Amino acid sequence: MKNLFTLISIVLLFATGSAQTVTLTFTGRDANNQTVALDSVVINNLTKGWQETLTTPDDTVLTLQNGTGIDETVTNGGFGLSQNNPNPFNGTTAVNLTVTEPGMVTLVIADVNGRIVRTNRVRPEIGTHQFRVTLSTSGTYVMTARQNGKSSSVKMVCNGTGNGNRIEYVGVVGANDVSSLPKSRTRSETDNPFDLGDEMEYVGFATINGETVESQHVTQAQNASQTIVLTFAASQGNTDGQPCPGTPTVTDIDGNVYNTVMIGTQCWMKENLRTIANIPSGDTHTLDDNHTSAVDYAGPWRYTPNNDPANVAAYGYLYNWNAVMNGAEPSTANPSGVQGICPYGWHVPSGNEWIQLADYVGNQNEYSCNGIVPSIFIAKALADSVGWDSSTNFCAVGNDLSSNNATGFSARPAGVFGNDAVNSAVTFNNFGQIFGLWTSSEFNSVFANWVIIKNTNSTVTDWNWGTLTKKIGMSVRCVRD
Repeated sequence: MKNLFTLISIVLLFATGSAQTVTLTFTGRDANNQTVALDSVVINNLTKGWQETLTTPDDTVLTLQNGTGIDETVTNGGFGLSQNNPNPFNGTTAVNLTVTEPGMVTLVIADVNGRIVRTNRVRPEIGTHQFRVTLSTSGTYVMTARQNGKSSSVKMVCNGTGNGNRIEYVGVVGANDVSSLPKSRTRSETDNPFDLGDEMEYVGFATINGETVESQHVTQAQNASQTIVLTFAASQGNTDGQPCPGTPTVTDIDGNVYNTVMIGTQCWMKENLRTIANIPSGDTHTLDDNHTSAVDYAGPWRYTPNNDPANVAAYGYLYNWNAVMNGAEPSTANPSGVQGICPYGWHVPSGNEWIQLADYVGNQNEYSCNGIVPSIFIAKALADSVGWDSSTNFCAVGNDLSSNNATGFSARPAGVFGNDAVNSAVTFNNFGQIFGLWTSSEFNSVFANWVIIKNTNSTVTDWNWGTLTKKIGMSVRCVRD
């Protein structure tokens, strides 16, 4: 329902002796005048005969040269893509990416018309990494990598037909040597000639209801800086409860495949994480026997819900907080930027990301159990019909299970391992009653923030969050970067 607001800017230099500039800012609108997140914008100078393609979310400009427009290799500050090999290629090729600092990297492949054919997000370590690129249609493409405000692009020519459009991580290919990489200029200014009054044409591309669509063309003489609205004939439907566009499933490091679900502007895993990821099992231990010391806090543990391995397929594993974070620093940001034990391109949500979900669900009439908005009774809209204990309270998750899960989030009550009493010798509890989840947000060295969806019989909210000791075992849901 809510749409991301996307702006793309390009600076055009006058072909005169002055230092004046023309800045164009683009935004998309659908048939209902709702903001559309633009994937790319193609800019044509009809007077001078050149074309540039802008891709979001970057706010710099890809410099076009020599008619075809794209440097074979453009790098930025050591960060960069190498020219793919082979090139041209028959359906499949390899490209290396050198990363010089931590952070999420967005990889985008677009055709010469600016249409996005594939996007992947990864969080590689510092070094050089190889990716396998497969393209289904012959043609010329641009592959762009972006990280922390830097961009790098290569032009690729596909002469054959591959099996689908994919960017697949292969692995580390060698030590990083940034000294040999060429440095780039700032790309917020185009090198292409421009004079006041040039006849310009602008067209946007966006993903609406899972399909790439083209905006109406805007053609005009450009005499000044301007915000240009690109209008799409299609309207954006409500994607809540549907698989995430372009990412209907996600696979973890162990090969487990999870369904995804779109709720508002967030793309969530529809199932609890069940990766082992070399995390030892703590099923046979009690908290006071093994997990009360600082050493034990630092060690990762996983548990089977209700101490029954048969529950893992339906409920995933329970993890202590340090297992979830996988060595990452805590974060309250939205998005958190903490991959933790989530797959590449996904992250452990912060407390603020969970609050975003709760605020969105609580403000939609169709998700309100008590008939008013904003609603504090949102658990029924988030909870699956599987596993919850029965209840007579009208808004309780366990009452009238057929009315659950309006959002498609599919929360299941895996319970927890332990409770908030530091020295308590308890093990598994609340199976069938609560869905407890870790966030990436830390309270202090001992406590971290958690979220709970519960089968309440009282008049208090059935969704809440607070702090618990990091040794507690709880469920994990990942959200897409």
